[in-house]
Amino acid sequence: MTASFTRMALIGCGLIGGSLALGVKKTGLITEVVGLDYNQDVLQVAQSRGVIDRIAQSVRDCVTGADLIVLAVPVPAMSAILSELSNCEEVMGDAPIITDVGGTKSEVVHVSSQLFKKAVFIGGHPMAGSEKSGIYAAHDRLLENAVYVLTPSDKTGNLAVDRLSALLRKAGARPKIMNADHHDDVVAAISHVPHIIAAALVNQVSELAEKDNAYRELAAGGFRDITRIASSDPSLWKDLSLGNKSKILPLITGWIEQLTLLQDWLVDHLELPLEQFFIQARTFRDSLPVKASGGFPALYSMTVQVPDEPGIIGTIASLLGTHHISIRNIGILESREGEEGQLILQFDRPEDLEEAESVLEENGYPVFQRV
Repeated sequence: MTASFTRMALIGCGLIGGSLALGVKKTGLITEVVGLDYNQDVLQVAQSRGVIDRIAQSVRDCVTGADLIVLAVPVPAMSAILSELSNCEEVMGDAPIITDVGGTKSEVVHVSSQLFKKAVFIGGHPMAGSEKSGIYAAHDRLLENAVYVLTPSDKTGNLAVDRLSALLRKAGARPKIMNADHHDDVVAAISHVPHIIAAALVNQVSELAEKDNAYRELAAGGFRDITRIASSDPSLWKDLSLGNKSKILPLITGWIEQLTLLQDWLVDHLELPLEQFFIQARTFRDSLPVKASGGFPALYSMTVQVPDEPGIIGTIASLLGTHHISIRNIGILESREGEEGQLILQFDRPEDLEEAESVLEENGYPVFQRV
């Protein structure tokens, strides 16, 4: 199955759309990307960074001659864009495929299945992302090892699905075919509700920090790591929460029931169920694949033991830099005069984590925790 396309139309030049464009352009299987966005400044940046090759003047101009059309717009705007596209089929390229990158799939797949005669719509959701948003955060490695869900409708032929899947595999992603409704069930549990919970935890600590700054100071460690997804685009998560509320609400009810049960165990000082609760969580969490992206943007972390001396952070950063290992974040976990300190290093790719561990160990810096 050939994965080549003549022209890609990108409607919406943000983090995901921009990263997808860069990823597929890197394969050499897309000859041109034409971009459209409501923000002209974003378009100029996208063109200057090589995300798109040409700026379109309208939806019709953007999709003219395109045989791959990617909709990277907010979910609430999707229906209007699809309707406009249905009036442009005659100018599209041969056997055009239209796909989106939205976080919910049921509604968009249902709407699109009624609209097109020539074009084939395949719902898409790359399970990759970042706490950062916008075109400046886009990069060509975002899709590497990421599960990329495709949700064809009953009307979608296998040929189109195979063609799009082949392109995504060339870009480093791992396509997975799912029913749209099933997709929405799963992402509600592994992505949408966790984002809501992370935001709730942060807001709780924020209120406490207004009266006692110690909450802010101590939250810079583990609390910051487990709630980092709360830094994601608020507008995006508002849209996703409302768009998938029928799947989210039952899960929130279950979450409340679980918290109530935990509350009872604590009140009654019940050690066995409380320990089993943590054992069950650890067992499942440790069974999750390490080298694949999932519902959250992945970060790969290690803790490094270092001497407590001036310049040690620069020394570690320079050491990894000479081996062309890119560090996403670096922080001090513990540093006490006269004792060993601990640095937390975070990486975007598991390969960087593994190479960094080897380099650090060889140079006398013990790595004693990997996450």
